[in-house]
Amino acid sequence: MKLIKWLSISDRFTKMRLDQQLAPFGINSSQHMYITVICNHPGITQEQFIKTFYLNPSNITRALNALIKSGFIMRETSEQDKRTYCLYPTQKAYDTYEHILGIIDDAENYLLDGFSVTERKQFLEMLNRVGLRAVSLTRKKGVDLRGADSDTTESAGV
Repeated sequence: MKLIKWLSISDRFTKMRLDQQLAPFGINSSQHMYITVICNHPGITQEQFIKTFYLNPSNITRALNALIKSGFIMRETSEQDKRTYCLYPTQKAYDTYEHILGIIDDAENYLLDGFSVTERKQFLEMLNRVGLRAVSLTRKKGVDLRGADSDTTESAGV
């Protein structure tokens, strides 16, 4: 019970703080990851987002549509496969990108303050394992999360 409690508290309060800091840029804590990944990987497909973030496709579509509407990203049909959409950052996304990275780095450094380099690495490795186990548990319960078989967040720059 302690694990779930502290994961929940950490998530909730970190998101509250990120929401405050990202608000001046017109985004929130659930949108920043899309902007950073698209800036790092222009042309990434919506399907790749599903595999990267373990989110329901409708949630990804909704988030991307909001960012398109607010001028952060563009969606274009793939030249290789007309059924696939590729995502590209706008200048607004690039202008915001460095600010987002700074806010995220500050939050991570604050949360991990007092941890040695080795402890940080071990903690992040363990947290990754816990996250993948949570995905696995959810899949065993019959929830459809396409792409939850592999962890591609590191390769996607998250």
